[in-house]
Amino acid sequence: MSDAAERSSAPRSTAQRTTAEWVTFAISCVVLLVVAGLVVLDMAGSNDPPAPTATQSGPVRASGNHFFVPVEVVNDGDATAANVQVTAELVIGGQSYSGDQTIDFLGGGQRAELAFSFDTDPAQGELGIRVSSYAVP
Repeated sequence: MSDAAERSSAPRSTAQRTTAEWVTFAISCVVLLVVAGLVVLDMAGSNDPPAPTATQSGPVRASGNHFFVPVEVVNDGDATAANVQVTAELVIGGQSYSGDQTIDFLGGGQRAELAFSFDTDPAQGELGIRVSSYAVP
């Protein structure tokens, strides 16, 4: 067997490692420590349940015979809320008009914009906007 073949098949000691191998090993260790640290931080972080809320986000806009009410939905929790159902109810002279809209997913800290349409001017009555239900996926 030649000298080159014997050197390649024989196990090497730690002292025989090349500089490139040591650099690769050091980088691998750093990457592994960073990933482990991120996992620990994620486990230690707060995980507040979803807390979606809905509020009117601007003035009512009239267009033809329709009045549009802009609504902002905010999830103040850390977890995602699914199937967030938002209800707007307008009461004028004892008569109630309502509408529902659903947001499929609202991640923690996210916002969504909606608009409700009414045939009657909301300024003539009492307008209530609320999140009526949501699911925790």
